[in-house]
Amino acid sequence: METTARSSTRTAEWEQWLPFLATLRTYQPAYFRRDLVASLTVALLDVPQAIAYAMIAGLPPVYGLYTSMVMGFVSALFNSSNHVVCGPTNAISIMVASTWISSSDPAIRDNPVTVVVMLTFMVGVIQLAFGVLKVGNLSQFVSQSVLVGFVTGAGVLIVINQLPILLGISLPRATHFLEQLGNLLGHLAELNPSSLGVGLLTMIIVAVGQRRFPRWPSALGAVILMAALVQWLDLETQGVTLIGTIPSGLPRFALPRINLPQLADLADNALAIAILGCVETLSIAKSLNLLTGQRTNNNQDFIGNGIAHVVGSFFHCMPGCGSFTRSALNFQSGARTRVAGMFCAVWVGVILVVLGPWARFIPQASLAGLLVVLGTSLIKWPHIRVSLRSTKSDATVLLLTFLCTLVLHLETAIYVGVISSLVLFLRKASAPHLVEYDLAGDHFREIRGDNQRSLPEVSIIHVEGELFFGAAELFEDEVRRLARDPNIRVVILRMKNARHLDATAVTALAGLWKFLRNDGRLLLISGASPDVMRVLRGSGLLAEMGAENIFPAEENLTAATRKALQRAQQFLGKGVKPEVRVFYEKTRAEQQGLKGGV
Repeated sequence: METTARSSTRTAEWEQWLPFLATLRTYQPAYFRRDLVASLTVALLDVPQAIAYAMIAGLPPVYGLYTSMVMGFVSALFNSSNHVVCGPTNAISIMVASTWISSSDPAIRDNPVTVVVMLTFMVGVIQLAFGVLKVGNLSQFVSQSVLVGFVTGAGVLIVINQLPILLGISLPRATHFLEQLGNLLGHLAELNPSSLGVGLLTMIIVAVGQRRFPRWPSALGAVILMAALVQWLDLETQGVTLIGTIPSGLPRFALPRINLPQLADLADNALAIAILGCVETLSIAKSLNLLTGQRTNNNQDFIGNGIAHVVGSFFHCMPGCGSFTRSALNFQSGARTRVAGMFCAVWVGVILVVLGPWARFIPQASLAGLLVVLGTSLIKWPHIRVSLRSTKSDATVLLLTFLCTLVLHLETAIYVGVISSLVLFLRKASAPHLVEYDLAGDHFREIRGDNQRSLPEVSIIHVEGELFFGAAELFEDEVRRLARDPNIRVVILRMKNARHLDATAVTALAGLWKFLRNDGRLLLISGASPDVMRVLRGSGLLAEMGAENIFPAEENLTAATRKALQRAQQFLGKGVKPEVRVFYEKTRAEQQGLKGGV
């Protein structure tokens, strides 16, 4: 039995690192048909999207197809989710394009094809490092408002960057949104009606198809129909441009060439792409978990994405991540396991080999129309309203990230959004909740305005929240303000719900102790949790204040406060009143089921 237990543990460990082993072990024949059908449905959407996203990134269309094949297959093997489909996406593609546009190195700016595999390799190494170091949970610091602001800005950039192609206008390369908008407005008189017509027809077909027939490959159908229409009406002679020849073979293995100076130039972009890619993948996995009941592993998804990028860099792939559109379609089409994602990658390869020679007839304006639809789909007004109406902090972060996405480099916009989220979070966390209570009969009441204490010499201050270094000074100042009344002789700090006490907070408590003691007054601590007691004992403050002035939390909810009040009465020389009973309104923490004395 012991051998069996060890074997089961070893199997579980292997399956944690190689999730596809668990799928193979539990795979049932009944799953095969559903996975196969779902994978073909997703592949028919994947092909035109992959070509279009490569165009956004400033790369040949085949790079998008290679990414869907290789990254899609490898990520399906190693990611923890059964339904997330990875490959090129609009937000990542526009960040890749920003890498070339913002680079100061002409070798990068003018030859993105030569360095994209190095960028993909760097993204993979960073994501692998995040996963191995188990920092996947740090993705929570990229708040929803940051994502909404960035993705909304990315949607606007995609639309504005595709409008020249849609209109058939040739523009000089712009480095930011305002320059592109100015160039576009200055050349509107040059628009090509035939190109505009092809793009608008594509947009109408895709939009109607998505609304009326969501399971049909409307994007692929629109692109094929427009390619046929252009040939039938000979619109090439009227200025409608085709995407040109796409290699029909499978990607060949080649080691990425590492150039150290270019490596340093790409580092910021690679880090931002790695973070955004993993955060998007994790967000999609969490959304699908609500529908499937599956529990996914953030760190494993970092590792899975990292492996997919590293392997992809050997096969001419661009960076990518989980696609919400393709992942949702995968689930809605009946996929049961990760095998559907693997089949989808195979289908893309089959389509590339069989139909690759025909792809050269696809008009660029048709793909631009498709991208305008996909770009506008990123602008989700319900999500924007939630962030704008929730809190001022959320609204600030969203608007700041959105504006930075439009006017700064995209990697800078990500960093600005994350840093602003952290700053606003720390601002909230550094404001502990302090309320002064009074003992009124057999219960506590909050002292407000001109209310008088029934025990004018005793102030009972309830402390709730974080007491780390960022909050310590504010905590000390607030307690001193509340204790400013010269009639107060004893201050009782109810610290049952005080959390994360650190050295700075201990120093603040020691300062309060000395401040009151030097004035002939007394500081008492009530309801100290085991963690708080450990810090007080280790710092020496327990010995300095004396154990008789600190009352640990007890199972009896009123015990610690009752003892503190008795100690206060003893200090005041009024004797002990054993009949004192203390009741209080439950705090938020207690309402959530936490136990301990007050």
